[in-house]
Amino acid sequence: MDEFWSKRQVRTRLGFSTDAELARLFGISRSAVSQWPRGFPIPPLRRYILQQRYPALFPVDQNSHDETAWDASRVVAERP
Repeated sequence: MDEFWSKRQVRTRLGFSTDAELARLFGISRSAVSQWPRGFPIPPLRRYILQQRYPALFPVDQNSHDETAWDASRVVAERP
């Protein structure tokens, strides 16, 4: 999958047809998912979760230098 992961692309790849299905996958409300703008990438944390749960469907692009990509090591380092 390319760097641009819209809500629609993610739903299609997972075989989902509704925001509610995507919300259940992430453990968030349907209204939270519906607030993600159409035609824009999904939030970086959700991209990271998809890459961890479904590496075959959402491979990590090792050549990417996307500053919006989720960096779990940064979160661990920032914990008090």
